[in-house]
Amino acid sequence: MRCGAPAVTPGGSAQAGNARPRFQHCRITALPHCHIKTVILHIVRILHTADWHLGLRLYKREIVEEHRFFFAWLMELLKEREIDVLMISGDVFDQANPTNEARQLYYDFLKQLISLRIKVIITGGNHDAPGILNAPREILRMLDVHVVGSAMLDVKGELVGVGGRGSDQVEAVVAAVPYLREPDIHALTKDLEFEDKREQVRSAIRKHYELIAEACKEYTVPLIAMGHLYAAGSSVSDSERLIQMGNQSAVASDDFPSTFQYIALGHIHKPQFVNGQSHIRYSGSPVPLSFSERKDRKIVIELVVNGNTIEQVDHEVPVFRKLVRFSGSFEDVKAKVEAWQEEGLAKAYAELQIEEETMNPAVYADAARFVADWNSAFIDIVNYTIAIKSDLPRMDEISGGHLDLREIQPLEVLDKMMEAGKVSPEDQFIMRNAFLELLGMDDENEDE
Repeated sequence: MRCGAPAVTPGGSAQAGNARPRFQHCRITALPHCHIKTVILHIVRILHTADWHLGLRLYKREIVEEHRFFFAWLMELLKEREIDVLMISGDVFDQANPTNEARQLYYDFLKQLISLRIKVIITGGNHDAPGILNAPREILRMLDVHVVGSAMLDVKGELVGVGGRGSDQVEAVVAAVPYLREPDIHALTKDLEFEDKREQVRSAIRKHYELIAEACKEYTVPLIAMGHLYAAGSSVSDSERLIQMGNQSAVASDDFPSTFQYIALGHIHKPQFVNGQSHIRYSGSPVPLSFSERKDRKIVIELVVNGNTIEQVDHEVPVFRKLVRFSGSFEDVKAKVEAWQEEGLAKAYAELQIEEETMNPAVYADAARFVADWNSAFIDIVNYTIAIKSDLPRMDEISGGHLDLREIQPLEVLDKMMEAGKVSPEDQFIMRNAFLELLGMDDENEDE
């Protein structure tokens, strides 16, 4: 029987009302002639996030500002929702050796959490160096910050009991499973043989979760597992560099033991369920890490542990800095950039994709000059590319399939390519002179 608990659904939010209860009173009527007794069941609120990638650069531009905005927003959410536990499922940092500024951001945020008396559980991701995360582990544990930077020989060391504030009871258990590295994979599969590496990796991950599930058998409370891995069928973005062996060592949803009522994953930056399983989720990154994520909805996921049930509430992270992509001819793109006057917490970043019908050397010079001279209070240009829509044909197509390099001069090759590419006569003249100058420089070098 649930009494006074807020009604929440995945993707929804708590129903309107007074402050959320930290516990609920359930009256249990005993057999006749027995006293009525009251049992107090605490509600535990856990927040799932991942893939912060502190220190990441977007086309050589720092995204420190949006991380600061995110942490400020997150602090307010933790207070408002009275969160008891914060889980970070890997890739706290973007580089194995984070910059001083990235480390400062990390420790400043952990310092702010002290006043909230929140338990924090942090696992290492493939971008994190286990040594960097684990170095202050013992000191952080005194502040109720539990760090598992790498897999432990005894998996029981990865288990963290959690409860509501003011309660000494363990009301849920979190299995803080980090990214499994090569030594972990070898140790878990050393007595087995595999046809290929992909199956070995998948088997090792499955074995690790089975060992964790076995270690959890003594508990009768809800069990939650963390993880940093690639699950089959996941939708990735440009920012997931070097996804595990070309996505071929993917873990299937049924590789996870049914023991766990919720699996909090990191590694994929787009929030999503795994194979439609609502209890296996990627929270995604809280801020866009590439332009391919510019339209993604960014969230953190609240778990409401109420007795033996876990309900989910998605909280959408605001857009702190807009990423915009402009496509078209140089003149079209230029006009779109100049017309942008939207204000935001941080200045927008623009990526320009210039597409021209024909080869025009002047466009390259004009675009470079425009980007170098650009200055605006609303938007910065962080990258641009130029592509020609009419792809140049191969030389064998131009020559009708009868091509002998011994019988054709370099300048003739250029002329045929410019003709096939419909380069204007004026531009052909410029390119021919430039090409002849390069040929002359090459001849001089040979003479030396």
